[in-house]
Amino acid sequence: MTEAKALQVPATRELQTPGRLIIVSNREPYTIQTHGNEIRIERLPGGLVSALDPVLRRRDGIWICWEDASKRSVEVDDVSSDDDSIDWDRIELPYRIHPVPLTQEEINHYYYGYANTRLWPLFHYFISRCNFFDERDWPNYVTANQKFADAVVTCTTQEDWIWVQDYHLLLVPELVRQQCPHHKISLFLHIPFPALEVFKILPKRDVILRGMLGSDLLGFHIPDYAEYFLDAVERLLPAEEVQVCRAEKCIFYQGRRIQVGAFPISIDVKKIEGLVRSPTLQAKAKQLRETYPVEYIGISVDRLDYTKGILENLEALQVFFEKYPQYLERFSFIQIAAPTRTAVPAYQQMREQVEQAIGRINGLFSRNNWVPIYYFYRKFSLEEVLTYFLIADVAMITPLRDGMNLVAKEYCAARVDHSGVLILSEFTGAAYELKEALLVNPFSIEQMADTLYQALTLPPEVAQGKMRALRQTIASHDIHQWVQSYMDAFADAVAHR
Repeated sequence: MTEAKALQVPATRELQTPGRLIIVSNREPYTIQTHGNEIRIERLPGGLVSALDPVLRRRDGIWICWEDASKRSVEVDDVSSDDDSIDWDRIELPYRIHPVPLTQEEINHYYYGYANTRLWPLFHYFISRCNFFDERDWPNYVTANQKFADAVVTCTTQEDWIWVQDYHLLLVPELVRQQCPHHKISLFLHIPFPALEVFKILPKRDVILRGMLGSDLLGFHIPDYAEYFLDAVERLLPAEEVQVCRAEKCIFYQGRRIQVGAFPISIDVKKIEGLVRSPTLQAKAKQLRETYPVEYIGISVDRLDYTKGILENLEALQVFFEKYPQYLERFSFIQIAAPTRTAVPAYQQMREQVEQAIGRINGLFSRNNWVPIYYFYRKFSLEEVLTYFLIADVAMITPLRDGMNLVAKEYCAARVDHSGVLILSEFTGAAYELKEALLVNPFSIEQMADTLYQALTLPPEVAQGKMRALRQTIASHDIHQWVQSYMDAFADAVAHR
């Protein structure tokens, strides 16, 4: 790979808002692993943690999260650990992590139930996958949110900036506001907010909206999601209770002014560029490429989730090989699927369907030691994923619905020589920014197959022009810019509430 000049990422400045930053999230930022009596602390991968971690260190912040006892003491080797001999309170983390203990009943019905079998599928437009019938889900969602809110009240003062994350905790802003009316509170939704006709299906929709309206600032990935939220507030709550100002994207509610905005989340561009330019990763990529004796390689990386369009992508690959047989024995596709929510039956069924489809396609087309689709069902480290990105001529990122999709941005950031083509679903938040990608409708199988052919036959100068533009877009709005712009908007919302 010929290296091009490094991207110019805008410098970030120190956040101007005094006071501690308090992150409230379902997920913890660190896991603690034990090797015998040796303890290792590892930061979880992902853009959100990597962006907020240094901010919390500088501002004496607190991360409030679900205490997952199974992750707290992960045994990573065969050496037996004497768990009772470890003084957990003496473990030094870079900032305070306040755990919220949940019962198994609450985990089953707050996390696996209401959050992931109602809100997740509905907000992604998978209405038929919603389970509205388990009466234990809603009360446990309320109880778990109350526990998080109580933890916030216990840990914070009026000077702190409270930033609640995602759909697991939609009631927390109001539950904190009831106890601390002058606290500074914000909520960012990491998944889509659906159009009114879909959202109005949700029982307790008014309670969810009022829960979110406890915030001073409500953040979404793209302007469409913010508009859909304003639609829901305007149409589903009584007119005497709320007033929506479309021009200023704000809501007047209970004597407060609540700002609504779009903040497309991004990735750490400098970190990815540093990794892919390293001699170690370059050597690994060269070695890996030699294990795939074909002219072209395509790739898809995502969690094994029904929203990600993996089955539809596989169907498109079958049509591609049928329609363009000149690529038999010349093109192979690598499907990396990370396990997720394996306790949910829909995800178990999804895995079976994906593996059956791959088996069928490989059975139909394999010949002379050539394999059409290579499949990996496990979690990859960022370095491993980037190594695969370095050898992939085409990335097919085709979710049926996705709030943003950072994998698409990571692929572009890794292509430091401006080679490679990104095929991207038009139903991702990323499509709002990455307009030079080859955009596809993932429900149109033949269009996806034809677009793959188009990607493989693009003139090199056209492909490089597109990739150069994509990379510049991503660099100009990286994860650090996202945090900075969000906190600036948070401060402005508080100043005008």
